[in-house]
Amino acid sequence: MLIRRFFIEGIDFLKQIYLNRFIILELTKRDFKTKYVTNLFGLSWAILEPLAMMSILWFVFTYIRTGRHTEVPFPLFLLAGLIAYDFFNKTLNSATRGISNYGFLINKVNFRAAIIPLVKIFSELILHFIILLIVALILILNGMPVTIYWLQIFYYLFAMTFLLTGITWLTSSVTLFFHDMNYIITIIMRVLFFFTPIFWEAKNIPEQYLVYFRLNPLYYLVNGYRDSLLYGIPFWHHKMDTLYFWLISMTFLLIGVVVFKRLRPFFAEVV
Repeated sequence: MLIRRFFIEGIDFLKQIYLNRFIILELTKRDFKTKYVTNLFGLSWAILEPLAMMSILWFVFTYIRTGRHTEVPFPLFLLAGLIAYDFFNKTLNSATRGISNYGFLINKVNFRAAIIPLVKIFSELILHFIILLIVALILILNGMPVTIYWLQIFYYLFAMTFLLTGITWLTSSVTLFFHDMNYIITIIMRVLFFFTPIFWEAKNIPEQYLVYFRLNPLYYLVNGYRDSLLYGIPFWHHKMDTLYFWLISMTFLLIGVVVFKRLRPFFAEVV
């Protein structure tokens, strides 16, 4: 019965997204322009900031530390993994604050508050596409072949968006009542930064510990970016990783839906 109800609500939500597609598009354009386009050098800084961070990390881990060997040049290895983490981290923080940022819409008649985290996700996606184009150019200039597997990025972007939707329905609603949620997310993401294969290769993890790393969905996404851009490995090659990721994503979506629906009637009182 619970699964059937969840399925029905899921279909209804997809229907609402379609019916409100123009509102989502306009809010996404507004959010992107507000954060980047309307500010002097705003979009340039938004692109340069992650690229500068990647350059610093590349220098530190290439020239200061030794004994680091990967199948591809380490700067490209680092770049492909870091852009996935950076997008997830920024989008999670932005979407978590989404409802409080758009509080003036909560009391609007027939407004679907659940689309607000999606607006934030889509807004960050625009910037991420620009960064992906820059990264693609860097890879080509460094001799990496363009393959059909590059198109898998769209699968991993869909997977990341699906995961973020469930998580941010949870965090964006809870943070209205529990403001410390923002600090908790910051701490969790800092921990995950070192437990995600950004600087190291997943194949170096002992098999008996691998199951614990698979519980981190960023493990799947970061490896997926590298499989697509660097190694030419199809996404269905890692069956267990794929299974773990989608089970975790569905769990977050279910929790996110339940928590959001329970707290939604009280949003107007706190925004």
